[in-house]
Amino acid sequence: ATSSRSAAVQKKRIRHEHTIFRHMQEIVTGDDPAVRHGKPAPDIYLEAARRIGVAPHHCLVFEDSQSGCQSGTQAGCHVVAVPDPRMGHEKEGLFQKKNDDDDGSHDGDGIYSIADVVLESLEQFDGREWGIDM
Repeated sequence: ATSSRSAAVQKKRIRHEHTIFRHMQEIVTGDDPAVRHGKPAPDIYLEAARRIGVAPHHCLVFEDSQSGCQSGTQAGCHVVAVPDPRMGHEKEGLFQKKNDDDDGSHDGDGIYSIADVVLESLEQFDGREWGIDM
């Protein structure tokens, strides 16, 4: 799932068809008619999970934005945040927010993470932690 428009995704596919895109069964774009509300609403991830026939809690989302992480979390997916390095030091607190309602996931300060993991680079991702044989 990507908030990019389908035309932009098609351009990316040309360059990366035999690498990352060969692993994707479905691609849901931000301009897909089934996506009524954009991120941070969960619509795009719920639609992606529906199309591949998997419950959202079995999905792993990679995101570089706070709204994308919120979207994945609200959909019930596991979220790996890889903040865009151009964000600088502001990114350190970006993937946390105040907990307005007690959902049991907050720490003692009333803060909870909107991502399960925050990585500096995709190269740090270890699929074995998620049951993915790499």
